[in-house]
Amino acid sequence: MTSEFPADYAVWHGLSPMTDFFRDADPGQFLVSGSGNHVTDAAGRRYLDARSSMWNLTLGHSCDPVKEAMRRQLDTLPSGTVMRYEHPPVVAVEYAARLAALMPAPLRHVRFGNTGSQMTEAAAMLSRFHRRMTGQPDRRHVIAVHNGYHGTGPLATALTGEPILHEWSAPLDGYVRHVTAPTLPEVLALVEEIGVEQVTAVLVEPVLGSAIGAVSLPFLESLVTECRARDIHVIVDEVTTGAGRTGTMTVSERLPVAPDMVVLGKGLSAGYFPLAALVVATPIFDALADPPLRLGFPNGSTTDGHPLGMAAGLAVLDVLSADGFLAEVRETGRHLVELLTGLAGEPGAGSVDGEGMMLALGLVHDDGSPWSVREVNRFRLTCRDHGLLTSYAAGFLPLMPPLTLSRAECAELVDRLRAALRAHKVDN
Repeated sequence: MTSEFPADYAVWHGLSPMTDFFRDADPGQFLVSGSGNHVTDAAGRRYLDARSSMWNLTLGHSCDPVKEAMRRQLDTLPSGTVMRYEHPPVVAVEYAARLAALMPAPLRHVRFGNTGSQMTEAAAMLSRFHRRMTGQPDRRHVIAVHNGYHGTGPLATALTGEPILHEWSAPLDGYVRHVTAPTLPEVLALVEEIGVEQVTAVLVEPVLGSAIGAVSLPFLESLVTECRARDIHVIVDEVTTGAGRTGTMTVSERLPVAPDMVVLGKGLSAGYFPLAALVVATPIFDALADPPLRLGFPNGSTTDGHPLGMAAGLAVLDVLSADGFLAEVRETGRHLVELLTGLAGEPGAGSVDGEGMMLALGLVHDDGSPWSVREVNRFRLTCRDHGLLTSYAAGFLPLMPPLTLSRAECAELVDRLRAALRAHKVDN
């Protein structure tokens, strides 16, 4: 069958049916440049990027230290790998040491990858591999949270707590179970139902990416304590919350007891290169440093530890570690929340949730019921028409601007959002 679409539209992207995209496609909307926290499309329209590309462009488009570090690396060693090779790029060794030093002890060992989905899968697989290598092969089940998001992939989709993705992608891994809410009684009840001797790990986000609802730190602290008493690994997915997004390097560093693994991604390279990491506690590493079968953990890909990503990561750490930078992220986040709260009374505007630069504006009907995903997506398009790029989700509008957002840009964001709220036609 011959395609009805012009050859110019060869790219297959996104989650929407491509027939919808091609029917409505306007080449003028394709992005051609970025400067600071704004992007410009082919028609010359300028937008404030309140979604940071896909939540990963944390330092905006004009972070010269990151660009310069990548250019220097291109001139020095433009490629390399840590996969099945005894000569890792020295920049990968340096970056792993820097990153591990910023993590709470005993999280001191780093594996690199390209995406958060890849490294979330790696975490679950590593937990199971650890069990096989230490004489506990029946520990296979991973417990995750309904509405949690851990990416897409053969195992990541199963770990993600979105039933519609499970329906679309089945069959999935049969050893993943979900609790309906991140509470200790629910987790422990499911552990007992499965059998503690068959559970290998619990996976949780500090802030639910599908709901922008903060998981309480007391829950995380108790979860680590109770799971450790049962020899169950706790994996914290900080792909979104890490690298400064919530105002600290990680949320895990606020816990009195560190989890067994932390997954990082998105902002690690400020979005300038595909980069993710799995940081592993020393006891797990030590148990696998000399495995009985002389088999290293069989997981990885060609471009893991790529020198350009490592150079970008080091430069990002320099920015995040600069005196006052993360404190300013927290202050700007609080300022933005105050401005967003001032939208109360505008048609559709609900409550504001989140912290740092990971925020959400609730969208509600006159009767208080939340907007559907389809309604929020329509509103996202209204925001776009008013020069504001955002994401969308059921019942709320995620706002994930770069960490470098200025006070003036906070005002711009809210002004554009207010105009969009007033212009949007709501389905009641």
